[in-house]
Amino acid sequence: MTDAAATIDRLRAELGATPRETNPYEHALLAHRLGLANAEAVTGTPDERLRQALAYFDLAATLLDARFHPVERARVLTAAGAARRGLGETAAALDLFRRASALAAGRVRPDEAAAMANNVGLALLELGDVPGAVERFDEAAGLFDVASAEGRRGLASALHNRGLARATGASQSDLAAAIGDYDEAMAAVSFDDAAMHHGLVRQSRGVAAAALAELDPESAAQWRRTALDAFTAALEVFAWPDHAVHHGIVSFNLGRMWAIGDGDDDLRRAVLGYEDAITAFDPRHQAGPWRQAYEAMTAVEQRLATGYPGWTRTDHLLALLDADGDGAPRLMRGRLARWLPLPAAARDAALGGYVRAAIRQGGDVGVGALTLLLSTVIELPVEAQSVVLDALIAVRAAADDDDREAVDRLVDRAVGEAVVGPQRVFVRDHLVAGGFERP
Repeated sequence: MTDAAATIDRLRAELGATPRETNPYEHALLAHRLGLANAEAVTGTPDERLRQALAYFDLAATLLDARFHPVERARVLTAAGAARRGLGETAAALDLFRRASALAAGRVRPDEAAAMANNVGLALLELGDVPGAVERFDEAAGLFDVASAEGRRGLASALHNRGLARATGASQSDLAAAIGDYDEAMAAVSFDDAAMHHGLVRQSRGVAAAALAELDPESAAQWRRTALDAFTAALEVFAWPDHAVHHGIVSFNLGRMWAIGDGDDDLRRAVLGYEDAITAFDPRHQAGPWRQAYEAMTAVEQRLATGYPGWTRTDHLLALLDADGDGAPRLMRGRLARWLPLPAAARDAALGGYVRAAIRQGGDVGVGALTLLLSTVIELPVEAQSVVLDALIAVRAAADDDDREAVDRLVDRAVGEAVVGPQRVFVRDHLVAGGFERP
């Protein structure tokens, strides 16, 4: 049994042992807690969990008289509003949020009142009332106590939401105002105190800048660069596989921005962005985004194929690594972060494909690709190092006898350039044990 399930069972037992007739207040508080536990549970479908939560919130609300327990009732109404909003019942959610905010006014801490105003703003925004939403986000921003990290996070959230509301106007002035809000949001709280907030705001900033790149031809290059920087920064927060969906969305947007360019390296970066999105999206649950990313990647690959017939995706990766000396280490870290967590067969296929492409290229490009691979993986745990070295061994073993000497020379040179000291001894010993011979 999971901790969440155990908590629900315990609360149910406590609720059953607390008669509502003689202990209505305690019964209501337990029902509220039980509703929250159901809403946050991971078992069952989201709709089932939220419907069950609503039943407990409704029970709590009937027992909490606003004349005697206004704050507790306001909190229950807020929780019920969040559940209704999660079910797509935004109008009902707005009514609950408004009632909660009015009931709590002057009775709760400013941060809690701000959060309630923020909820009203979100519901108004979903219903298309942008001016009303902006007004409530303004109210929330003015209430949060920035002396605490929690208050600063709340302020950042309100400013971010205000930016999202303004961005719906889709005009240049609306989008510029939204970016101003996003900048304020990031300045309101440190990255260490709110990494997820920064990731979300960076993503929104990139979307607004991308839209401005289309609306403002004279400054399109500047806005495109702003979007690329924002999406790249967002990926520092939304790493795969921990934040798969956000990673997929940002990677897709990054690919879209690179695909606007005509340069070969821009298109190669676009392919990487779309490929990352495809990896992040689960086609069983995000079929639409997965298909959109796949089709976009295929379209870019067709553009590349006109100038590079017969090239594989890995060939283009090697060309990009060779062309971008400063950015190559980061690109390589990104590829390894993508390949190493894959199931063994897929992981080995990806690493083997990279090694084969490097050996096929040969020369400085091939050595550079292998050197980059080894110098990057040597910073990772020994298990990751062994996986990469085993990929080198497997490619050599599959090569013809006449080709193995060339493989040995290429890999030996890469080891010499990438690894020093005791680590070089480990690498060479591992490779020799797998059949490699020193030239």
